[in-house]
Amino acid sequence: MSAHHAKGPLHLQAAAGASGLLALLGLVMFALVHHHGTQTALEATQRLNLGLARYVVAHLEGGMVDRSGHPDGRRMTALAQQVMMINPAVEVYLLSTDGQVLAHALDGELPVDPIGRRVDMAPVQRLSTPALAAPRLPVLGDDPRRPGQRTIVSVAPVADAGTTTGYMYIVLHGQALRTVAGNLADSQALRELLLGLVLVTAMAAGVLALALRRLTRPLRQLAAELDAFRTEPGTPGSPRAQDELGVLRMAIAALQQRVGEQFARLEQADSQRRELISSISHDLRTPLSNIRGYVETVLLRGDGLAVETRAQHLRTALRHTDLLNRRVRDLFELSKLDAGRQTPRQDRFCLAELLQDVVQNYQLPARHQGVAIAMAANSLRQARVTADIAMIERVLQNLIDNALRFTAAGGQVTLVVTASGAQYAISVTDTGRGIPAEHLPHIFDRYWRAGPDEEMRAGTSSGLGLAIVKRILELHGSAVRVTSALAQGTRVEFALPLAA
Repeated sequence: MSAHHAKGPLHLQAAAGASGLLALLGLVMFALVHHHGTQTALEATQRLNLGLARYVVAHLEGGMVDRSGHPDGRRMTALAQQVMMINPAVEVYLLSTDGQVLAHALDGELPVDPIGRRVDMAPVQRLSTPALAAPRLPVLGDDPRRPGQRTIVSVAPVADAGTTTGYMYIVLHGQALRTVAGNLADSQALRELLLGLVLVTAMAAGVLALALRRLTRPLRQLAAELDAFRTEPGTPGSPRAQDELGVLRMAIAALQQRVGEQFARLEQADSQRRELISSISHDLRTPLSNIRGYVETVLLRGDGLAVETRAQHLRTALRHTDLLNRRVRDLFELSKLDAGRQTPRQDRFCLAELLQDVVQNYQLPARHQGVAIAMAANSLRQARVTADIAMIERVLQNLIDNALRFTAAGGQVTLVVTASGAQYAISVTDTGRGIPAEHLPHIFDRYWRAGPDEEMRAGTSSGLGLAIVKRILELHGSAVRVTSALAQGTRVEFALPLAA
């Protein structure tokens, strides 16, 4: 869309186009009327004077050409004066039988004397042969005085003893009449006619504009409503069309785009729904099966079980119940994060204090596992950041849970806060067994496990902890980076902006 560039409201464009067409038609009509008037005037003049040459020849006393074929100049001059006294607009010529100008009686100085010029004999034959049917007027003949121009003429043969010796050739639309016609072309009447044409066109344009404005009012209202629907508040850079059709075209395109986006969101939501159902089924099957197995064992064997064995089965079922509770909680938390129903608050807090509180909460479970957990001595103690403190605490908890899960007794988990430009970097480092390089791209995928040995650890992880970490940090505009070496440990790092 080349693109269509609107020039104004539709009714004004239509009125302007119609006015231009009316003006063009008016000019064409004016030209046709002018041409018709000219032709009518020529026909009338020629019809009135068609027998003038024949009348002149009939009243000649003696011939105009002597026996040697030379014209009688004195007689020609006298004849021309008599004719032009009757009609000053005519010009009298004497032609030979082959159309050559033999004589004339033109007044004044001539740029080029027409004597010797030849005229087209076809009009002469049509006008001078009585046997032919009356010609359709006007019949134009060559103007000897103005080569290349044609005008109305009156023609009659000049005979001597029954033999045609030449032709009387009278130009009816002579120089005098041309001068008058030229003056008329610049007359007041013609100017008034043109002015009237302009006024009529302007009035027609105004009437058309008003009529079209009224007719297109519903279209303009619809275009305005669609434009308001298309352009959302706060988007001044949105392109705007200048006519109603452009608005409709852009609104339709915007609606198509919006419908496409809505369909995409619906498909994404449906995909997330199916994935959630599959995830819940996957996530709940193992602990439920384990709980059912242990409870059935206790019920079926009853008093046949030793007291200690029964207590162990019940403790295991309780542990799986706790895991089931954690998995349900993690599932709903991750689903809310994915659906955008949770947005991070902008809390200003001391990062070192939060890390110290989290470390303190994990001292007892870490001691039971034989793992040391602490905040590094070189950490920045006054670091203040802007983030959602509850979400960042959840990130730290998940990272520490993961570190403790894969760190053997005698290992260590360390938390560090360092400055990194306009941000503070937070890292959680463990001395666990590490992660193979080929597994690093997948560790943030939900439910991903490295192998069968990890599956055997069911009951200690929901498989969603790192996925929740990644999603929370994405909402904060931060990325999580992982470095690891086998048998040496893993380091997970992310950054938060300094508090303003």
